[in-house]
Amino acid sequence: MWPVHRPIGFRRTVHPFGVRFAITADDPRVPAAADAALARYARRPSGDGPTLRLTARTVPDTADDPAWPVTAATFEAGRLTLRCGGATLLADATTGRAELTMPPSLAAVPDAVRMFVEGAASTLLINAGHLHAVHAGLVSFGGRNLLLRGRSGAGKSTITYACLRAGARVASDDWVYAVPGEDPAHLWGYPWRLFLVAEALGFFPELSGRCAVLHPGADRLKIPIEPPVARRRRRACVDAVVFLDPDPALGLRPIAAAEAAERFWEPALPTERRDLPPAFVADLLDRPCFVLHRGTDPNEAAARLQRLARTCS
Repeated sequence: MWPVHRPIGFRRTVHPFGVRFAITADDPRVPAAADAALARYARRPSGDGPTLRLTARTVPDTADDPAWPVTAATFEAGRLTLRCGGATLLADATTGRAELTMPPSLAAVPDAVRMFVEGAASTLLINAGHLHAVHAGLVSFGGRNLLLRGRSGAGKSTITYACLRAGARVASDDWVYAVPGEDPAHLWGYPWRLFLVAEALGFFPELSGRCAVLHPGADRLKIPIEPPVARRRRRACVDAVVFLDPDPALGLRPIAAAEAAERFWEPALPTERRDLPPAFVADLLDRPCFVLHRGTDPNEAAARLQRLARTCS
């Protein structure tokens, strides 16, 4: 085991979405995770903006470590507390500072380190007004980009993968991000990996035998999918918004603005209700909106989305 008290000798500054984010740590895996997760969104900083900071230190393992993927999070008065066994992240959006303590056994789990680093960055960026986060998938057929919105468990990831195998490019299956002050339809995604629930494998024979990995979601185990490089799309401009409905009778219908707003906000997560400006959402929904009654086969749902993309102007 590495010693508990080591100098903070590893430093990295990245610029996700043009905001300076400085990391200091006594474990090189923390800044390496920042490179892997946040440098993908690097943009040239504008002016003398604030510097957000994360300090990470090693603490001894407890009897419960590594507790991954069991996590617990609370958010109160601009302060996120995220725990996993002996690891704790305290991210204070009011000061732009985050403190992470992590035992060596958890630092050896790359997904766990990335989760803590991304949790610190997203909390500080979003709550300081540098970023908007929308719980949605984003796929592209023939250059036409469809935002897939639905509550947790609505099938976003499964349908996103079905679209991928039908020829789509993928920006995200779970979260997309917008920079305040820019066109709300220009969204950034996370196209490097999707996660499917095990029940979805029955629809996709080519995934037979895939191994699940530990995941902090309610399912605890999910199937990771890495889209081919040529099929990843980091940023896309939304042409239409599609709301996923669990109706087993497959169908697709256009909806008016009032229903679109209702369907957007009804499944909104607490973070979205707290942080998303209504004017931003209204601008995002100022484009054709549809409801996809997803049916029982995600491949048939993906075929409907592909036909919809062809009609988008």
